Amino acid sequence: MKRFLTLVLACAMLLAVLPVAAEEVTYKTLYSGEVTTLNYLTTTTTNEFGLAANLVDTLVETDRYGQIQPSLAEKWEQSEDGLTWTFYLRKDQKWVTGDGEVYADVTAHDFVASAQYILNAANASTSASILYGVVAGAEAYYAGTSTPTDGATAAPATEWDTVGIKALDDYTLQYTLTDPVPYFLSMLPYVCFMPVSQKFLDEKGDQFGLATGNDTLLYNGAFVLAEFKPQEIRVLKKNTANWDADNVFLDVIEQKYNKEASTIAPELYLRGEVDAASIDATIAKQWLADPEKADMIRPVRQYGTYSYFYCFNFKPEFDAAYEPENWKLAVNNDNFRFSIAHALDRVKAMLVHEPDNPEAIIFNTVTPPNFVDLNGEDFTQMEGLKALTDLGPKGWFDEAKAKEYRDKAKEELLAAGATLPVKALMSYNPSSTSWAEECQIVEQQIEELLGSDYIDIIIEAGPSSGFLKAVRRSGNYALLKCNWGSDYSDPQTYTDPFAIGSNYNFPEYATGTLDEEYHALLDEALAIKLDMPARYAAFAKAEAFLINNAFIIPFGYGSGGYTAGRLNPFEGQYASSGLSTERYKGQRLLDKPMNTEQYYEAYDQWLEERANLADTQK
Repeated sequence: MKRFLTLVLACAMLLAVLPVAAEEVTYKTLYSGEVTTLNYLTTTTTNEFGLAANLVDTLVETDRYGQIQPSLAEKWEQSEDGLTWTFYLRKDQKWVTGDGEVYADVTAHDFVASAQYILNAANASTSASILYGVVAGAEAYYAGTSTPTDGATAAPATEWDTVGIKALDDYTLQYTLTDPVPYFLSMLPYVCFMPVSQKFLDEKGDQFGLATGNDTLLYNGAFVLAEFKPQEIRVLKKNTANWDADNVFLDVIEQKYNKEASTIAPELYLRGEVDAASIDATIAKQWLADPEKADMIRPVRQYGTYSYFYCFNFKPEFDAAYEPENWKLAVNNDNFRFSIAHALDRVKAMLVHEPDNPEAIIFNTVTPPNFVDLNGEDFTQMEGLKALTDLGPKGWFDEAKAKEYRDKAKEELLAAGATLPVKALMSYNPSSTSWAEECQIVEQQIEELLGSDYIDIIIEAGPSSGFLKAVRRSGNYALLKCNWGSDYSDPQTYTDPFAIGSNYNFPEYATGTLDEEYHALLDEALAIKLDMPARYAAFAKAEAFLINNAFIIPFGYGSGGYTAGRLNPFEGQYASSGLSTERYKGQRLLDKPMNTEQYYEAYDQWLEERANLADTQK
C-alpha cells in the first residue's frame, strides 16, 4: 500500500512540474455579407480588404495610438528632395499556405510584382489610381496597358523600368514619387501596397484570389485563412511564422455565415455561442433596461475612418418602372436637390443607430471631424467648411426652405416635361443592421414634408452579398446612403468618390457646368503639393462647393449606439485612414464582455496615454 501511495505521489509531483498546454483562444462571430473576391490587389471594398488586413502584412503598420511602426520593413529613409523612399525589409518573413507550410521568403520583388499587377489595367484594380497618383511613371505605364474607348487613340506603352518602384536587391525596396508626398507613410498600410509572390501569381493565373477556397492565396500576416467555405464558414488561424506572432493573442477566429446574422447574433451572444454582436437601437433599449444585459454591451467606438453621405445618382441605370429618364430631369434641377437636402431630418434618421445621442455622430462635411488638422486647426473648421460645421446636427434641415425649393422645382420640372411625383428608388443592404428601418424613416419624413404628390421614395432591398456591385457601382438607384473610408491621411482621400470615372454618384453625367466647376477646384487643390496651408484651403473650398450645390447630403459616421463584444477596442491598431482598424493583431479575448463603464475608463486612459506620447515627441 505504501509503495502504491509513493508511486501516486511521485506521479502527481511529476505532473505538477510538467508544462500545462495553453488552451487555444478562439474568437467566434457571425457574418452575413460574403466576400466576392479574396484578391486584395483588385478590391477596395471594406468587407474584402478587412479580411485581407489580417492575412497580409504591409511595409509599415500603426500601433494602438496611430503611430507609424515598422512591419515588413525594419527601417526606411527619405531623400532630401522628398521624392525617394527606401525601405529595408526584415529577412525572417515567410509566405505560407493555408495549411501553414512555408512557400517562400517575402522579398522586395514581391512589392514590385504587386505593383505590376495593379498597374495593369486589364486586372481592373480599383486601387490603381492611388499608386499612379503618387508614383513616378506609374500613370503613363497604366495608360499604356489600357484599352482605349471607341474612337480614342491608344496611349503609348511604356517599359516597367520607367516606373518608380524597384527592388534594389532582395531586401531593399525603393519608391520614387512624382512629387513629394508628406503623407506617404500613411498610405502604406493599404491594399495597393501589399506584396504578392510572382511565382504564386504565375502558378494560379486567373485563379488567383478567387473566393472559392483558402488555396488561392498565400499568407504572411498575423493569420492564415485555414478554412474558407463561401456562405458557410471561414476560419483564421494564428500564423506562427509571422515576424510578430508574439503580439497575436487570438489563436483562432471562427466566422460563420448566416444571412440573418444581424437578427440572431444578439441571442447567440447571450447564450455564449458567439463573442460579438451588433446591437440595434431596439435591442439596445431593451437591454439597457435590464441590469444584467446592460452590463454586456458598450458604446461603438468611432474611429473616424468612414464618412456616410446620401448620394444623388446622375447616371440612373435602374428599371424603366422607376422612370430613370424622369429622374434625370429631376436630379439635374438644383431646386429639386435643394428641396431634398433641406427636407432630410438626419437626427430623426440617425435615431435608429444612436437612440441616446444621435447628434454626436452627425457632421455636415464629407471629411469627418478630427481626421486631419493643420497647426492645430481641424480641416472641417477651415474656410468654406466652417460655415457648414457651425450649422450643428440640424444641418440644412429646414421645413420652410424645403417647401420653398419644392415649389420652385415643381414649376421648373413641369415646364421641362417631367412628371410628378418623381419616383426615387432607394435601396438598402438587408444584411446591414437598421438600414431598412432608416430608409423607412427617411421615406416617411420626406414624403410627409414635401408631399407624396411631389416625390415617391421607393424602398427596395438589394442583395446581401455583392450589394455594391449590384446597386451603387451599377447606378441602380436614385438616392442612396453611401460611405467612403479614408485610404491615407490627407484631405485628398475624401475627394476620390467624386472623381471622374468613380462609381459613386457619377457627377460627370450632370448637365450644366457644376461638375466642371467642381473638378476645376479639385484640380487646383491637387496641383498644390508642399504648401500645406494652401493645399488644405483649396481642398476645403472644393468640398464646400460639392456640398453647397447638393451633389451629396452629408450624414455622419453612419453608426453609433451600442455593440456587444469580448474584445477591447483600444488594444487594436488605430488610424484615421487605411485598414489598420480591421486588424485583430494585439487584441485579447476578455473573460467578460466590456461594459459601458469599462469602455469609458479605457477610452479616457487611451486619450491620456496618446496625449502623453504626443508631448514626448514635441
